[in-house]
Amino acid sequence: MIVKSVILISFEKPGAKGFKTPLKPIAAMAYFLLPITEIRHALGSERVKMITIRKAEERRHIEGKSQQTWMTFDSENQTDPLKNGFGVLKILNEEILAPGTGFVLHTHKDMVIVTYVREGMIVYKGPLGKIDILETKDFHAANVASDGKQYTFDASPNEDAHIFQSGFTPRKGALKKEGVKKLFTYADRKGILRLIASPDGRNSSLAIEQDVQIYSTFINKGNHMIHELSPGRDAWLHVVKGHILLNDLNLYTGDGAGLAMELSASFTAQEPTEILLFDLCKPIPDEVILIPSNGSTAHPLLKAV
Repeated sequence: MIVKSVILISFEKPGAKGFKTPLKPIAAMAYFLLPITEIRHALGSERVKMITIRKAEERRHIEGKSQQTWMTFDSENQTDPLKNGFGVLKILNEEILAPGTGFVLHTHKDMVIVTYVREGMIVYKGPLGKIDILETKDFHAANVASDGKQYTFDASPNEDAHIFQSGFTPRKGALKKEGVKKLFTYADRKGILRLIASPDGRNSSLAIEQDVQIYSTFINKGNHMIHELSPGRDAWLHVVKGHILLNDLNLYTGDGAGLAMELSASFTAQEPTEILLFDLCKPIPDEVILIPSNGSTAHPLLKAV
């Protein structure tokens, strides 16, 4: 079996005076397929914590004469446990466009699209016809209705454009708002997790129609960051460039990690690094591929394939 992503699981239970004590890890001889709901039911009050790793080279890479695309979630790959995204995060694409070229993103569901121009300058045309010029360090939020289209073109005559696009299922209700953009400079994001987008637009962030918070940071070597997660919320972390240590896991440029039922996202930069962090309102889908840690006993619900 070829595994496109690895999900590491650990377990903990309440200890004396409210402190948590670790449980022995579940043994595994092979890969397992088990609904998360069954694990929760079987373990009762024990807390199941999972980190999903998506390595850069595991992303779908599409290369053309004028464009390169790396898709963290590939809906066309039926063997990928993350084909439907990670909770409400359905799209996370990295794009490099040649001068004067572009692409059309055609969605089959209502989507909230957030575009980040890391380098270059693009022309963005949303489904309502509004045209925006987006330059380096600009973030842009737009609503794309079902079967709607958005157009993105490199406006520079001689420089590539490097962009990231994330897409979320929206909250219930019609998507009518025009796209909005905002500049978040290097200084705005250096050394802090700067809030880029949120449902209420607080702290001068972009207002989006979903209970998602997007953060961005530039962090120096040796610096450590912790982002606490409220109960019931998950997170996806993407390394735009650099190298971090996340819970003893090394993540490099293009790598991503999904955190389910964790108390926080905690990481240390091993070199100057840029990070995108998505604080999400819903958990990952029920059915996932699990690779438990080695141990001496196996839970009866976990059966080798």
